[in-house]
Amino acid sequence: MFDLDRWKEIWETIARNRKRSIMTGLGVFWGIFMFTVMMGFGMWLGRTALSSLGSYSTNTTYFFTDQTSIPYQGMPSGRWWNFDMHDLEAIRQQVPDIKYAAAMNWGGSQKVSHNERKGEYYLMGYTPDFQKINPQPLKFGRFINQPDMEGKRKVCVIGGQIWKELFPGGENPVGEVIKMNDLYLTVVGVMERGSTSINIGSNPETTIAVPNSLVQQLWNEGSSVDMITIMAEDDVRIQDIEEKCKRIIAANHIISPDDKKAISGFNLGEQFEKVNGLLNGISLLTWIVGLGTLLAGIVGVSNIMLVIVRERTQEIGVRRAIGARPWSIISQILSESFLLTFIAGILGLAAGVGALSVFEKLIAATTELGSDMQPLQISFGLGITATLIIIAGSLLAGIIPASRAMKIKAVDAIREE
Repeated sequence: MFDLDRWKEIWETIARNRKRSIMTGLGVFWGIFMFTVMMGFGMWLGRTALSSLGSYSTNTTYFFTDQTSIPYQGMPSGRWWNFDMHDLEAIRQQVPDIKYAAAMNWGGSQKVSHNERKGEYYLMGYTPDFQKINPQPLKFGRFINQPDMEGKRKVCVIGGQIWKELFPGGENPVGEVIKMNDLYLTVVGVMERGSTSINIGSNPETTIAVPNSLVQQLWNEGSSVDMITIMAEDDVRIQDIEEKCKRIIAANHIISPDDKKAISGFNLGEQFEKVNGLLNGISLLTWIVGLGTLLAGIVGVSNIMLVIVRERTQEIGVRRAIGARPWSIISQILSESFLLTFIAGILGLAAGVGALSVFEKLIAATTELGSDMQPLQISFGLGITATLIIIAGSLLAGIIPASRAMKIKAVDAIREE
């Protein structure tokens, strides 16, 4: 194994037959290169899809109201109605598998100013549990809490873009006062950029979050709620309790339990399962195609090594005639296969990683992903594993031509033209 003269002889043999050696290594190079690129893109697609969910809990559903479609207990169809805070409390009390439940009120687009800075941003009212269901990273301060709710405090949490536009100096705005129409709000927190692919109600970057009780008071909505969201316990599927919550809400508002239109929803758990199933399918297909590419490279090595044995029939015969042991001939053929595969495999892996780096920079530069761009690379362990697979496969493939060499009789080999 560590005989330098032997490895020098093997290298001279490879160098003497450059064209043949290049063709052998090219199959391995292309196999590991394509495997690296395909796996990189496949894993990047999965990471991108999962990151698009951000910090949203996938065990969550959102409820909206719509017109009733079935007459029920004297109430007509086509009736408009709204959730209220009593629905939220009823769900919390009657469905034990709920971990968190939150209410939201939409306040619409509002004109906001701070000193000479002005802008138009979207107002949203939240209950405190919304931050537990959909955690938004905070750059400064805190989110809305229960005392804010109970006191209908004039406090707000502003999005990152609002902070940059109203406070261009980058200072901590907590405790500062901003003006919204004729109302003055004290800033208690600043939301950093989070997931913006699933924006329930508004984009967090351009949202002013206040207690939902304050929105209800400002717009004289009483206890009315525009949307309810619930999060199930970790060991409970959200699909298992979604219908229970709908039945409770329907009973509170004299809605038929068979009315499928009156209460609509967006089940993030179902969406996640669909995305996860798609990603698993893509991952399986990528592995099948990638391993097939590696196998093609291994078969190519085997075929080229058979040609090598055929071309070196006389040499093998002479070596056997002068007393070369069988293992010496087999090991030389396998060593040539190993050396070619190792060099080509490392070069293919390096080229694949380099290509992925170029693609990553191009995608980041030509799309809006920017700093949110997920790494377009395979793991170090996966790259090494793929290289070891193709090296081991090539060594196994080399057994066939090695066996062919051992079947050559010395006398027949010497006579070979």
